[in-house]
Amino acid sequence: MAKFCQNCGSPLEGAGKFCPSCGAQIVDAAAPQEQDAPSSPEPLKEMQDSAIQEPQPSYGRGAGTDESNIYARKDVPQQGYGAAAGAAMLGGTSYVPDEGISQMFFRYDNRLNRKRYIMRALALVAAVTLATIVLSIVFVVAGMDESMIGTMGLLIGLLGAIPGFMLVIRRLHDLDRPTWWIIGKFIPFINIALALYLILCKGTEGPNQYGPDPLEGQP
Repeated sequence: MAKFCQNCGSPLEGAGKFCPSCGAQIVDAAAPQEQDAPSSPEPLKEMQDSAIQEPQPSYGRGAGTDESNIYARKDVPQQGYGAAAGAAMLGGTSYVPDEGISQMFFRYDNRLNRKRYIMRALALVAAVTLATIVLSIVFVVAGMDESMIGTMGLLIGLLGAIPGFMLVIRRLHDLDRPTWWIIGKFIPFINIALALYLILCKGTEGPNQYGPDPLEGQP
């Protein structure tokens, strides 16, 4: 390949360092250096193979049969049951009787069959009546005003109404009726029909959306 002087443009021959025409120093043009080819990206397949695959949780009724899936467990209601029944079933399918005064009169979850409802309602009425009579005698002996005695009797009645409502709610649950039906207790004539319904009608057989059958295991 012919070379030319970069100063005067004269052709150059040989390997001299100066131009014979103008005497300028000959500078060899640097050969372009080859650039390193960019490294090829890692193949997608290798990236997928090296990636850690996290197992994804399964949801829904058809999402496997392991024990962590509540829909696959036989001891959990599959349909028609609410959250309260599902929680009760997770702890066991048998009805657990109430223990103590607080569970007997001051809870609104679970169910209450007719016999328990009637016995506890009679016990509650007897307790409220006895408390009213005793306190009335004490107030009369103490010489308190009759209006005060009447106010205290009303207060005792209101306090007794709280566990009474709890019993009604649980009895409604035994009949597979919603809690809001208790409104009927405040409506004339309907309250009488509701009271007869709670006393005379048998609860649903087997578990319902509010819990296990309270008659299970009883003769």
